[in-house]
Amino acid sequence: MDNVELDPPVVAAPNRTGLVLDVAAVGLVNPLAIGEEPIRPYIQCTDARVFLLPTALHDWAIDVIAQHHACLSAGETPMFPRQIEFGVLDGGMYAELL
Repeated sequence: MDNVELDPPVVAAPNRTGLVLDVAAVGLVNPLAIGEEPIRPYIQCTDARVFLLPTALHDWAIDVIAQHHACLSAGETPMFPRQIEFGVLDGGMYAELL
């Protein structure tokens, strides 16, 4: 995997759109690694591009992965693929499932 980190744009106002990507999956790089490099969340786009997520989005990624697995366990429709908007608003980074 390339180590390209997602760099969301700064959004001037809440009614503006950030970077919208068609995401096929949210996952973890080396989720079972012990004592090696830290676990890094990533997104894989439907066009096969892969981006590591910035530290500010790590908790969001873990929550999304948990929600996705809960949907699968319950026999519900998978969460992916879907569009996700990424941006920085008022100094805080965000990711929003569309």
